[in-house]
Amino acid sequence: MFANTSVQEFFPTPIWIVDLQPAFAEAFNKRLLGEIERLTGERKQAAPGGTWQTDPNMQELPEFAELTELLRKAVKASLDFMQVDYKDFAITGCWANFNPTGGQNSAHTHPNNYVSGVYYVKTPSGADAIEFTDPRPGAVAFMPRAKQLNRFNGNRMTVQTKPGRIVMFPAYLSHSVPPNRTSEERISIAFNAMFTDVAETMAAPLWKGTLPFKR
Repeated sequence: MFANTSVQEFFPTPIWIVDLQPAFAEAFNKRLLGEIERLTGERKQAAPGGTWQTDPNMQELPEFAELTELLRKAVKASLDFMQVDYKDFAITGCWANFNPTGGQNSAHTHPNNYVSGVYYVKTPSGADAIEFTDPRPGAVAFMPRAKQLNRFNGNRMTVQTKPGRIVMFPAYLSHSVPPNRTSEERISIAFNAMFTDVAETMAAPLWKGTLPFKR
């Protein structure tokens, strides 16, 4: 009958997960929280189900230089893994997200960029996940029942998050954050990266944050 069978996975969608050393992450996040609080000042209560975001320019602020360098190292590792040939890249946007109780981020992508990611500063237990949706248009045309969900039959996958973790993914990949069902605030820092030749003209965010600023 069958002489041989094999499975080859073509066109994979990579998700990179980078964990900082626990001791470094704890100290680093304390410093980050302090700088974020100084940047934003006192935050008003968000609308039910809403979230606050800073302006997407943290990569330009000297107080976040250590963070920016860390993100650059992570992005470079992802590009090297894919063996992409490029001259240089830029962090084109970097901003803090604040999800209070009930806060969430609906499904979205990050246009005009190549790699996107999130660094997690504070993730209460029960508010520690990011969800990704299958980017293939035909994948949801027919969805049979599955004996057990896996990467071959599922159209939505979840990655657990924790303080000190970076999750990176292709900027085209639709992702969302479930509602925060805890009584604590969830704080993360999102970022984009794009090749410098393109970033100079196309990749800068076209939006402003929702927080009032002292600056």
